[in-house]
Amino acid sequence: MPDYHAALVIDIGTTNCKVSCYSCHDASVLEVRKFPTPKKESENGDVDFDIDTLWQALRRVLAELISFSPFPVTDISITSFGESGVFVDEKGTILTPMLAWYDRRGESYLTSLSETENEELYAITGLPVHSNYSAFKMRWLLDNYALHDQKNICWLHAPEVLLWRLTGEKRTDISLASRTLCLDVSQRTWSRRATAILGIPFEVLAPLTRPGEVAGWVTPELRNELGLTHKVNVTLAGHDHMVGARALQMRPGDVLNSTGTTEGILLLNTQPTLNAQARRDKLANGCYSDGEFFTLFASLPVGGYALEWVQKTFRLNAEDISVGLEKVMENYLQSSWSADHVPIFIPHLRGAGSPNKNRHSRGLLFGLTDALDTETLLESVFIGLVMEFAHCYDCFTIPADSILKVIGPAVKNPFWLQLKADILQCPVEAITFDETVSVGALLMACPDVVLPSPPVVEWYLPDTGRSVKLKEYQQKWQAFYRFKLLQEGIIKDE
Repeated sequence: MPDYHAALVIDIGTTNCKVSCYSCHDASVLEVRKFPTPKKESENGDVDFDIDTLWQALRRVLAELISFSPFPVTDISITSFGESGVFVDEKGTILTPMLAWYDRRGESYLTSLSETENEELYAITGLPVHSNYSAFKMRWLLDNYALHDQKNICWLHAPEVLLWRLTGEKRTDISLASRTLCLDVSQRTWSRRATAILGIPFEVLAPLTRPGEVAGWVTPELRNELGLTHKVNVTLAGHDHMVGARALQMRPGDVLNSTGTTEGILLLNTQPTLNAQARRDKLANGCYSDGEFFTLFASLPVGGYALEWVQKTFRLNAEDISVGLEKVMENYLQSSWSADHVPIFIPHLRGAGSPNKNRHSRGLLFGLTDALDTETLLESVFIGLVMEFAHCYDCFTIPADSILKVIGPAVKNPFWLQLKADILQCPVEAITFDETVSVGALLMACPDVVLPSPPVVEWYLPDTGRSVKLKEYQQKWQAFYRFKLLQEGIIKDE
């Protein structure tokens, strides 16, 4: 008779939190609860995550799911966005707000670092300096809450605060640690040199927890409150991007393209990539959620958001978009297709991504006429997105025979994916996998659970003729790209 039991997976997202109850026998979903991630927004637009309200909501939801589960709950796994955290003291008091991961209040500290220090930090941590990383949030909180002289304080990221509330243990997951700018990524240990450069007291960093390691056990008091009948271990699954990739059972050399409002490229490697070119291209290294491999990651500020922008700016409805994309795809597959009529679109609506990452960069649309129709506009936008994607993709050293695995909303857009296959000249695998982050977190807590193979919706194979035409268009697109960055002062003429 199999030993049936259940696991609870907590996924803290930027917009919503989700708690799922899984059967550890077959990874089936028993029940799910979702609620908005609590936030506090100031009059000037600063956003903090409300960790106390989140904790109270989670206690109610956990109790509901435990009472509903037909099997005893024996495991809890927690995953979340990166970078956001708080300082706590030895008495259990949260001393600071939790700045949103995209918060820029620590941005002024970037200018205090010399180019030599930036290079040294990249050599240690594998990260280009950016205000998103935890170190600049720590520094801002230390300065603005007068914590520099306070003893026995500890930095904890969002899932680690929940671990501490559940178990009393203060630990840091290594994949989240690799988003702080304080971790020696090669050695997988905290770096005294990095913290010294950044002005962070080394003593505030919590002991590291390796992926899949039991980080603590739910306290008897909480077990009683929540209705737990067994001892329950808690696992820190880590950074949600890494956890989602884990669900896809990626191997070194695999390339993942995650799409949504933004899009990212994640390459799995056996060693971190710390050379000068990777630093110039602002590629971010990280510790993968299996404790063995490393990730190399770059993001583009605009992915699917471009479609939302087109719809809003040009007052198109969903049917206009759907019908337009069908016509564009049908035309694109014709041997007579040409890009000569397509306007140049550079999708820097929210800044530029790697290799010229800059939040002040602005978009460009060149080649408008009074004959512009919906199909040509959509064609321009998606070709522009793919040109930007290819420009970022070229920053990575990816073998020519690699397969691009795509997840997210793009899998429902054949034109977008066929463009990627043609410009990269590689096969594209469109994968529909519901709740990859939650499934990956389940795998972290219950490594023996057997997951189904990721379902592939469609394969997109490159076409030589279309590739040639896109490459010709790419030369013109890159000329405008360079001209725009020169005008913005982001690059200098050589």
